[in-house]
Amino acid sequence: MALSVIVDPGMAGALLSGRKTQMRVLADSALAQAEPGAILRVREACIAAREKAGQEYATALNRADYVIFPDGWRQMRDGSGWQGARKADGEHQWVPAIQAPYWACRMGLLVEGRRAEPLRQIRRRDIRAEGAVPLLGGLLWRWPKPIPGLHLGARRAFARYWDLNHPAPGARWEDDPEVIVLDVRLVAGPMG
Repeated sequence: MALSVIVDPGMAGALLSGRKTQMRVLADSALAQAEPGAILRVREACIAAREKAGQEYATALNRADYVIFPDGWRQMRDGSGWQGARKADGEHQWVPAIQAPYWACRMGLLVEGRRAEPLRQIRRRDIRAEGAVPLLGGLLWRWPKPIPGLHLGARRAFARYWDLNHPAPGARWEDDPEVIVLDVRLVAGPMG
């Protein structure tokens, strides 16, 4: 079974830049089964597109020749791609990341390490490896957009980020659930 991870545009950028090299997942999630050597397909929201007579058109996913990611990257069905203009207007039909087909995965994550720990055991260097960015010598921390806000301290920043993605009782920061920490490295190329 191919495992995939869903990311927002900010986390995709953090992965592509090399800032995000760790990922915490709940111990009872499917991703928690990933072992070192596994490759996780990264799924992102995209616009299904095709070209006709030199003009780019949004289309249904089953008719698409390629997809367009929020940063403007175009990914062809064969895995090739190119950087183009961002689609800034809101008139396009976005395909949610969870519905993105495997051929539209422009990157994968090679699992290089795996360990279990309580969520709140996270350290400052781990929060950086999760993609958070320190400002003013680490007095303030922020996440890549679309995650809002500046935070006083790395742990507060991570707690806010975690709770945005895990609001259910038992999974929240305050509940300190058991997590699996995956050390990952970006692998590019067709993941379909």
